[in-house]
Amino acid sequence: MGGGGTPLTQADDPPESVARPAGKVAAATMCSRVTGLVREALFAALFAVRGVADAYVFAFRIPNLLREFFAEGALASAFVPEFARVKEQEGEARAFELARRVLGTLGAVAAAIVLLGIVFAPAVVSVVAWDAPAEWRPLTITLTRIMFPFLLLVAWASVAMGVLNTYRRYFLPALAPVFFNVSAVLCGTGLLVAGLEESDAAIVWCAFVVVGGAAQLLVQLPALRAIGFRFRPQLDLRLRDPSLRTIVRRMGPVVLSLAGTNVMVVVTTILASQQRGWASSLNYAFRLVHLPIGVVGVAVGTVVLAAAARRAAATDAAGLDDLVRRGLRLNWFLALPAAVGLFVLAEPIVALVYQRGTFEAGATRLVAEVLSAYAGGIVFYAGVKAAVPQFLTRGDTRTPMLCALLGLAVNLAVALLALDGLGVRALAFAVAAGAATNYLTLRGLARHRYGGRSGPGFSFLLRTCLAATVLGVLAWLARDLWLVGDRAVVDPWARGLLTLGLIGLLGALYLLVAARLGIEEAGWLRRRFGSGRGA
Repeated sequence: MGGGGTPLTQADDPPESVARPAGKVAAATMCSRVTGLVREALFAALFAVRGVADAYVFAFRIPNLLREFFAEGALASAFVPEFARVKEQEGEARAFELARRVLGTLGAVAAAIVLLGIVFAPAVVSVVAWDAPAEWRPLTITLTRIMFPFLLLVAWASVAMGVLNTYRRYFLPALAPVFFNVSAVLCGTGLLVAGLEESDAAIVWCAFVVVGGAAQLLVQLPALRAIGFRFRPQLDLRLRDPSLRTIVRRMGPVVLSLAGTNVMVVVTTILASQQRGWASSLNYAFRLVHLPIGVVGVAVGTVVLAAAARRAAATDAAGLDDLVRRGLRLNWFLALPAAVGLFVLAEPIVALVYQRGTFEAGATRLVAEVLSAYAGGIVFYAGVKAAVPQFLTRGDTRTPMLCALLGLAVNLAVALLALDGLGVRALAFAVAAGAATNYLTLRGLARHRYGGRSGPGFSFLLRTCLAATVLGVLAWLARDLWLVGDRAVVDPWARGLLTLGLIGLLGALYLLVAARLGIEEAGWLRRRFGSGRGA
């Protein structure tokens, strides 16, 4: 995967650091993901893995996938490099004009899609939930119609995020989803107290999804005003602006480049419709996987994309590759132990987060099996977000698209071949296999085209794998001693506290082992936090 490059040291931080701004994004994203888990825990307590939960998952899949296409995935990655180029070469006023035209044009397109989604919701549900029980179709259609406006709100929020990231304002945009989650948490708490019928509770929950999307946009407006930008969308449906044409042209290939994993999740959700409880179990498990993907992959990918766009605009190829290298190293160093921990401690973690209310031990075991299968792909889910900017900021959108298509083909093939033997676990494993194919192909092509200077380095990967192996062995021993089997702690509160304490202890031990193995990132993190200096 290429040479190790210059190590991270205290005295020699890079001029365009990845770790420090990524640390800020990671902190905000951690808040978002933790509140997201609280949201999912409330949802599990309300609906468990029954038919209403499946109906919600089916209803949310298409609006959520379109969000990745038109908002957080494709738009951000197509918009940020061009916005940075225009700001660098044509000035701030011209860049702000471009952003307003993106807001107006994107808003018009998204609004049209929302209307079509509401009108043709029965057809959408027929595709996504093709084999679901007929009695849940009317509710699924209703929930789909309620949630489609979510697309427009998060699309605008994504443009705001792209503008702020280009100005190196990372924390607030990454924190914005917290307000979406807080809205859902308040809703879930109210529903638990109110004791509504399940179908009525699901309708109220979906309404608060839209409210949360609005909050995610509104919280960024003061920061936009602070940099001199005014939220005034301008319509340009004829694409007279050449920079807007560039963004639109790039969006198609970028859609699959960065939303590939989400497409895989939709494909597996469709296949899961044949068995009650499968779709919701996949959703619960993937929400747990989303924590490290967000804290690591989204944080590193967000910073690498914005910083690499600035390097590309300045025609600094060496600086761009160095940013990618640092991003990939951070991804492996942080995502690999998360994958190992979720694989080994799947059942106690699922019990800690979800097992309460109507969510019982049988559901815990089912979701834990799915989580273990998903865990193997965490490094690759997150790694794609750091690997793709190396191509996109050079104007190459075709290569990431083809790599994502190859990953999708592998995902579908594995799912169909293994479904009969492994059941719902096959669907999670297929997503992991597809993500691995996508990432490894990207890295192989990057090495071939741009040389090995952007790779994390073989020595680094070997030492990181060794530290993660030590973590895995210790986690396995502790799990068998205290958390599963005949000797497990019975009281759920005591078991939950023990699980949290074990996770914290294992994380500290991993950093210690990594530092002893000479992994620079471990020493860098210890110095940063130990000296009181923020990341």
